Amino acid sequence: MTIPMVSMDCATAVMDKSMRVDMAQFGTEMLEEMIEDQPHLLKMLSFLLTHIIADGKDEETAAIDAVQTMAVVGVVFKAIKAQIESNEMEEGVS
Repeated sequence: MTIPMVSMDCATAVMDKSMRVDMAQFGTEMLEEMIEDQPHLLKMLSFLLTHIIADGKDEETAAIDAVQTMAVVGVVFKAIKAQIESNEMEEGVS
């Protein structure tokens, strides 16, 4: 399976929904979702967050930067999942 092209409608809907939640809460929810859905991908992301985003920063700054980065990754992850679901529903209708 290839990664689908995310439509503008899908991207807009996911962005609107994601921005209604506090960023820290959204980042935490994404971590929980990815633990279940994509544990290997999350392990890779955690490594990158630790060694690229947080490296050399004080603990508070590193934590804030990691949550912000996870929020961005989460929006992308949710948009791809939503587009896959949309495509599957369209195929089911056809």
